[in-house]
Amino acid sequence: MLTANLATLVGFGLLAVAVFAVLLSPYRRWLSYMVAGMLVWGLIEMIRFGTQILFELPMTYSYLAALTTVMMVVTLLLLREDRRAERALANRHCIEHTPVYEDDQQQLPSR
Repeated sequence: MLTANLATLVGFGLLAVAVFAVLLSPYRRWLSYMVAGMLVWGLIEMIRFGTQILFELPMTYSYLAALTTVMMVVTLLLLREDRRAERALANRHCIEHTPVYEDDQQQLPSR
């Protein structure tokens, strides 16, 4: 039993050293992606567990239901963001300008 505990402590120690090394590196933004991915997977697991208990589904079907639910939510979020971007584009006022032709520009000597 001491070996299993020692291996667990060594594993957690190496994981902590790796996360700390990434935190000090120029790639620290990847830690936020890792944490976001863990949160999304935790959400999928909660939905899976809820559907498995509530509807007494096998694990495969509960995962399918959870992933379908998450994909529908992501699709709705993307559609809402697209609608917001279209409204912002429609409300944007473009500045009219006179086109510049080659004849109007000064001829700069080449170096």
